[in-house]
Amino acid sequence: MTQLISIIIPAYNAERFIGRTLRSALKQTFGDIEVIVINDGSTDNTRLIVEEMALKDNRVRVFNTVNRGVAMARNLGIEKAQGSYVAFLDADDLWHPTKIERQFAALSAHAADSTWGGVYAFHRQIDEEDYVTGDGLVPIECRGYVLARDLVLKFIGNASSLMVRREAALAVGGFDPSYASAGLGGCEDLDFECKIAARYRVEAVRLFLVGYRIREDNMSSDKVRMAKSMLATIEQHIKLNPLISPRIRRWGRGESYRYAFNHLRSVRKFGPAMHAYWMLFVNDPILSIYQAVPRIVKRKLTRVLPIGFLSTPIRQKFLCMDPEAGLDTPAPARLWMRQKQLLTEDRALEARMFSAR
Repeated sequence: MTQLISIIIPAYNAERFIGRTLRSALKQTFGDIEVIVINDGSTDNTRLIVEEMALKDNRVRVFNTVNRGVAMARNLGIEKAQGSYVAFLDADDLWHPTKIERQFAALSAHAADSTWGGVYAFHRQIDEEDYVTGDGLVPIECRGYVLARDLVLKFIGNASSLMVRREAALAVGGFDPSYASAGLGGCEDLDFECKIAARYRVEAVRLFLVGYRIREDNMSSDKVRMAKSMLATIEQHIKLNPLISPRIRRWGRGESYRYAFNHLRSVRKFGPAMHAYWMLFVNDPILSIYQAVPRIVKRKLTRVLPIGFLSTPIRQKFLCMDPEAGLDTPAPARLWMRQKQLLTEDRALEARMFSAR
């Protein structure tokens, strides 16, 4: 079996960032890679930039299609991949140079066990100039069978963090284009990781190896659609996994309504936002209180603490930061309360899932 790893980059009108993204893929310390770029009907200079880079580096393969959406672009990449592993990289994100090497080592440790389907790494949020603006969620226990934990905490966070066995990606049907067809595009990566998590164990590399870009014109900036997409995706996987306990279903829905509330409120959709908050309260009253308290506390703190006490740290670019920095940051209180219960639920689901194998 080849150790080739196929890196799949879907790109639509990504001329501003695709060069940086491709360079971060090509600078991986793991040598045996191919980079598959799916130019998804771009109308800017994306195709020209990618094809010029392909002429300089024969590891880059380019496929040009009409615009069909990110799910179908990734699925085409999986179909064209020649490696036994596929890793996904969005056209505006960045990777630390050791990302693939570390993930391959972690997943290779389970080479003889087909129940391990993928591996992910932690991510940092970055702005348009590659400066870090925040860290992704770092759960206390984050590996193994993680379906319940992922439905509630959603800690993998984005497709650029994930590498999976190609056969696992094919077994779960790849990415689902029906969300976009229904006007609910945006959480196809969450849908895919939940499908993987429902069927396989997932390994973790506990380092910040992914720079996940937040900007105004990317898909995740469409707050209303993202709110609807999140709710639809989690509801779909609750239905697909009837063995999940009622408590975990409520927590999963509650976290999704919290996400929807924050997104809808940020774009001043106050009617839908209040409905989302009410549904958060119905499903998870404790989380609804947690959602309200920090904003009140922070407003009061800013009135009494010295100027500069809550100031943001010195900005650093993602590729200049130590991947280990920030791993000891305390998790939000809502996670400490529930991680043990979520882990217990996952172990029960895992026993049912793999007992017959």
